[in-house]
Formats: sequence, C-alpha cells, structure tokens
Amino acid sequence: MKTVHLFYNPKSGKKQTDLVDLIQEKLIDKGIAAQDISVIKPATPKECFALAKKASQEQVDLIIPLGGDGTLNKVIGGAYEGGNNSFIGLVPSGSVNNFAKALGIPLELEAAIDVIFNGHVKPIDICKANNHYMISSLTLGLLADIAANVTSEEKRKFGPLVFLKDSWRILRRNRTYTIGLKHDDSISVIKTKFLLITMTNTIAGFPSFSPDALVDDGYMQVYTMKKLHFWKFLCHIHEFKQGDFSQAEEIVHFKTKSLELNAVKPGRSANPRTRIDGDKCDLLPVSLEVIRQAISIIVPKENLT
Repeated sequence: MKTVHLFYNPKSGKKQTDLVDLIQEKLIDKGIAAQDISVIKPATPKECFALAKKASQEQVDLIIPLGGDGTLNKVIGGAYEGGNNSFIGLVPSGSVNNFAKALGIPLELEAAIDVIFNGHVKPIDICKANNHYMISSLTLGLLADIAANVTSEEKRKFGPLVFLKDSWRILRRNRTYTIGLKHDDSISVIKTKFLLITMTNTIAGFPSFSPDALVDDGYMQVYTMKKLHFWKFLCHIHEFKQGDFSQAEEIVHFKTKSLELNAVKPGRSANPRTRIDGDKCDLLPVSLEVIRQAISIIVPKENLT
C-alpha cells in the first residue's frame, strides 16, 4: 500500500483529532511515507460520500473511515460508486461499531492497524436502498422509534446501552404499521410492530437476530413482528440478543436478494420513516437490492469464511 486517505469528521472534537494523529504515526511506523497520507475532513455527509467516490476513482490504495456506522456508510457507498478501486481498512472509532464487529475487526487501535497490514481482503455485500446505500441495517417501527431520540453525544457516552433509554415508552405505545412487501415473486400486506433488515449477523453492536448470516452471501435478512406482548418480550430478551427466536412465534423471518416496501395507508402517522445504519432516512416507499461482493474490506485472516 502506498497512498492512504483518512476520513474523519472535524466536528467530532479533540478526541478524534488525537486519534487521527496517532493513526498517522502508526502508518508511518508501518512504512507509509508521511506525504502519501492524506487527512480528509468532509464538512457534510454528502461531501463525505463525494470525496470517498473521488478517492476510489483516483485509485487511492487504502481508505480508512473513522467514526460510527453512519460515517462508514457514506465512505463505503462513495468508494463503491467510485469503482471499488480502493481497499477499506477499519479502525473502530464509533460508539457502537456494529459493522466492524460483524467483520471481526478488533476494537483496540494497535490490533486494528495490524489487521490492515496483515489481514486479507474480503469482498463484502452492500445494499442499495432508493438512492442510498446500506452496509449494516435498516429499521422501521419499534426499533427505529427507540433510536429516534438518541443523540450522538449519548451514543458516545453510553454505547449500545443508550438504546434502552426510550424503550419503555415506545414499547408501551405499541404502535402497528401496515406495510406492503414485494419479494421473490411474492406480494403481501402485513401489520407489524417493527421491520428489521440486516446485512450482517449483528445489530446495535450485539451478536443477534441473524447469527448465521454471512456478509458475502448475496442476501438481506428480514424480520417482522406482528404482535408485541410486552412481558413476554422482556422474559425472552436474553434469548433474542443471542439470536434465538424459538420462543417468539410472533417474529417472521425470511431472506431475499431484493425487496420493495410500501405504506398501505400512507399518511403522516401511518407511514414510518426508515433508519439506515443508525441515521434517519426515507419514508416509504423504499426499494432495496443487494449488491453482492461490492466492496473490498481488509479483515482478520481467521474471518475469511
């Protein structure tokens, strides 16, 4: 590797600035020339996407995005649109790091840098969702509502546990959405409390929901829940976190390569807003298509299967 672009959010404060300096030192220690390391500081998510696309088009050898899954989403989506000409190296620096955990990337800086230089390149699936990209998950309904009022500062401070903050209020509200699903020559209308789509075997940083899913199998995993029994949900929350839904007959699961989501009764209260990789995204309708092995990520040698 000769040229490296480090992407980070300059508004994230002193802590991430210090991390950038430290990573530059580590890269130089590994033999990368200082003049070949560029620090990219996008002012907006849109600019982040555009600059990552430009870096890929210019065939930068290595792109390292710093931040949470939302930042990774923009960098990876941009690198894909730029032709997938650059390797992506991950140094987990967000509050949850769901995508990095799904790929087995160490959370410690030294170990993550070591993976970049001694790991193997693995082609990873991503998903096109309308005009956006998804690397990890899409939610609507219950799970999206729980995350709606969580701030970036709270995520940095409390990590995955922050999502418990509004859980009680959202669970008691018990809202249901009527959604049209179209996939694999099947058209159906469902009433659901939540819809979750995953590209990995983790969600919110926990190994759950899709334990057997692979990051390169060409499928998205789809989960819906028709009814929500509050006390039953609490009784089995440990099993749910481990990906065991044997005690939850209300949850329906299928996998597919493409999916169309529509609001059957469109209106302000009936049309849910989606969240993609933790960030607020489109209202329905949303059309999703898996792009198999779209991007090249450097992963640990033991995580090649």
